[in-house]
This record gives sequence, structure tokens and C-alpha cells, in this order.
Amino acid sequence: MLDNFVLRAAKSGQADICGGVLERLRQAGAERAGFVLYPLIEFGMEVPPLLRSSSDLKSVAVFKDANFAVAAQANTLDGAFNNLKKMASALGIKARISRSDIEHHVRAGNMKWFTSNPLLLVRLSSHTGAYYENQFVYTLKIRIAAAQIVMLHALIVDAGIKIERFSSSAVVNNSETWDIRHYLIGEATQAEKPLSIRRVPMNVAALELVRLSDLAVTLSTRTLKRPKFRSLKQRITPVLRSIEEGYLGHVNITSKEKVHARVYRRLVTALDWYRHSFGSRTKESEAIVALAVAFETLLTDHYAPGGATRIARRIGICLKTDPKLDEYQVSVIAVYHARSEIVHSGDGGHETEISSAQAAFAKCFVEVASRLDQLNRSMVDPIRELLGDALTEEEKKAKEAALKA
Repeated sequence: MLDNFVLRAAKSGQADICGGVLERLRQAGAERAGFVLYPLIEFGMEVPPLLRSSSDLKSVAVFKDANFAVAAQANTLDGAFNNLKKMASALGIKARISRSDIEHHVRAGNMKWFTSNPLLLVRLSSHTGAYYENQFVYTLKIRIAAAQIVMLHALIVDAGIKIERFSSSAVVNNSETWDIRHYLIGEATQAEKPLSIRRVPMNVAALELVRLSDLAVTLSTRTLKRPKFRSLKQRITPVLRSIEEGYLGHVNITSKEKVHARVYRRLVTALDWYRHSFGSRTKESEAIVALAVAFETLLTDHYAPGGATRIARRIGICLKTDPKLDEYQVSVIAVYHARSEIVHSGDGGHETEISSAQAAFAKCFVEVASRLDQLNRSMVDPIRELLGDALTEEEKKAKEAALKA
């Protein structure tokens, strides 16, 4: 879009091309907020017991500072449309959403998910000329929102708060579909006009997009209101926002800062593996492998022998003041050893409890990401150096051997 604006300003013959571009962007309302609406699979909100009501249990959870909201499946067009409006309004999206536009897309086919699946709405300002030109931005924002959802779920479970199976909308009145072929974009392209609703096919990176939908966790608006978890949200949100901005600036747009690009790419990749450990169709062995890879990607710079010892040591650095440090280290090492047996011997018959390790990852990620302001281009092992970890003699020898090879 920016290319077109620059070309038009240059062709106009005006002297101040930058000023002309900014003025046209202002006239186009480039800052007006819209959304991307994405279906979820197996996600649930805590609901009241049958035939009871509860004022603090809602079917919609809004994360205003993080610019996203989630809603349980509505199972009717009216209910889904009302949830859409509720989420958009709560996130400060002022442009009107036309019901007829939504109905048009739903009736066009392959949109059963709008009524039968949980919904994730991410607030953004988007102006596109083609289907896929901004998809890298959309998917990054969805990945970051999904990461916050699974992190909060893991920390809530770790605190001993579990939602009974039949208190989750994921299993109550659930007729969701896996037939997901599109997502919706709402763009505020004209002042005083309804949002322009676009239905985008999942033709590009289709498997990645569908896997983004798979969030087999349950949240509770009652629990999220507790001071402890409100505080956690307030810490997680800015950290993940900084990751999003860093990834966009150094990876998506490709800066010359190679160390920054490498670290941000690793951190977002770690989040992807972490999210996979919560997948609804993920076997126990696959969840263990995904979580182990997430820890390796987060806490190491490259492969070297003694990975389990190194990861345990760096968890100790990240969580040195946490009263559950010993429990977390034991849990993560159990996951790491189970992963080795699965990968090297094909033995996936272990019953390994991973919930504690999932909580440990969330806490370690926040700690690592909170140190990124210290990142600089001269770092050789940026993760190790950010954490202030010293190489053991064995690790020094392994590194020297790798360099010689």
C-alpha cells in the first residue's frame, strides 16, 4: 500500500513527497482500527453449571492492553454476531460492523466456524490491496495472542485452579468444525462507513494457519479477575508486545542487526513449539517433544552436549527467586529425558506430567524477554550472555571443537 502512495505523490510533481504521502495516509484513515477474526478449535470458557447463572462467568474475555479478545462458540448467527460486536467495542474499534456483510460471507459457504467455533478477535489497523500482502502481520499477531492465552492457562493450572470438564464450553453444547478455510478481516477504509469485511482464503501457509486455530485450553473470566492473574497479564502483555515489535522489525522486515534477528526468530519459534504442546490432537509423546524443543530454543544458542544440565542451570537463573524452582527444574528435566527416549528409541509410553514444565516455560520466557533491552550486535551467544551464564569447561571444549570443525 505504501508503494502506491509514494508513487502517486512522486507522479504529482510536488516537492514534499514525504509530506504528501503522510497527508494521503491521513485522508485514508490509515490509523482507524479494524480487526482480524480467527476461529479456534477446542478452546473453552468456563461456564456456570447447568441451570445456574453466574455474574462473574462470561462467554467473552477481553485483553484490552494486548489488543485481543476471545469468545466461546455461540451456535447461532445472532449470538456470534453479538459476540463479535461486543469484542470489537471493548477493544475500541469504533467503525460499525454490518450484519448483512457478515451474513453474506457466512452464507457463501465454508463459514460454519463463525457460529459453531470459539472466536479470536485481534485489533489492528489494516489496509490491503491483495489477499495475502499483510498475512505475515496477521499471523504474527495471532501467534502472539495465542501465546498469551496458553501461558495464562498454564500458570492458572500451576496455581492449582482447574476447571472441571463439564464446566468448559469446549465440551458443553459444542458442535465446532475443523473445516476451516477462511478468516475474516475488517478494515476501516472509509470514514463514517461500516468496516469493509473481507474473507481471506487460507491458501498461503494453510497448514500453519489451521494449526494456529488449535488451542485446547480453557480460561475463566472469574479467575482472570483475581489480583494475582491480573498482575500476571500486566507483566506478560508488554513482554509479548516487545517480541512482536522486535520480530516484525528484525525478521519480517529484515534489519541488518543479525544478532537481534536471530534472537527474535528463536523466541517466536519457541512460542510456536510451546503452543503445539497444548494441541487438542497432539499425542502425549508429541507434546513432550514440542515442549522440550521449546525450552531448547528459548534457553540455548546452539546445540552442544549436556543440554539437560545447561537448561536446568538456566532455569535456575531465570527463576532463582521462585519458591517452586526445584519443582520446575525436576519437571523440565523429566520432559527433556522423556523427549530423548522418544526421539532416539521411539519409546513413547511414558506418562510424564508436563503442566509444571509448561508453567516454567511461561515464567522463563518472560524473564528472558525482559532482558532484551541489553541485546547488542557484539554478542556471540546472546541467550547465554543475556542470562549471565558462564560456560562450563566441558561446554568450552565442545564449543572450541565445533568452531574447528
